Parts: sequence; C-alpha cells; structure tokens
Amino acid sequence: MPNWSAIEASFLNQPIPQQLGELAASLARLKSWSQKNASHEIVPVLLEESLLYVNLLQKQNHPHHVELTQLQKLLQEWVNKINNSTEIVNLAAVAANWSERVLDMSGLLVVADSKIA
Repeated sequence: MPNWSAIEASFLNQPIPQQLGELAASLARLKSWSQKNASHEIVPVLLEESLLYVNLLQKQNHPHHVELTQLQKLLQEWVNKINNSTEIVNLAAVAANWSERVLDMSGLLVVADSKIA
C-alpha cells in the first residue's frame, strides 16, 4: 500500500500548476492501466491517488473549483464501482478526457510552449 502521508506532503509542497500536473499524470496512468488486463490491483490505487489529489486541491482556493468538484464526484463513484469490469472500460476514456482538461487547467503546456517560441 502506498504511503499516503508522504504522497500528500510531497503534493502539497508543489505550486498549484504542478499539483494540477500531478493530477493530470495520475489520471493518464489511470487511463493506461484501466486498458490492461492486469489492472485490477493497480486501478483502485490510482483512483485513490487521483481522489486524494482532487481532495487536496479542493481545500485550496482554486479557480477551477466547479470542474474539480465534478471530477471529485466522478472519482468517488468509480471507487464505489471498481469491481465492475464495464466500469473499468468506461474509466479509460473518461480518465483520458479529464487528464487533458486538468493539464489545460494547470497552464503548464502554455508555459512550455512560450519557452520554445
């Protein structure tokens, strides 16, 4: 089992854009692992990680509060239904969409693109 206290402390030591980047990465991993047959042990852990990140972000004054609340509810529903293989298949597509949305929220790609230009 992961050391959730250490993960939380590490997450909270990052600026909000990087926290959103961590959440986007966690959702991308969730998408990837939910497409694999060996995912039944890993998907619940990734769901818990993503839910932890959203919960921590929700405790902060964040401009994307409404969207993060939607994601929070969705993740909690998945945590409750994770034993259903149909839900795991649906999880991949939705997690990929949310990963992109959260990455956009972070602004990290805009910063990276401006450095390249």
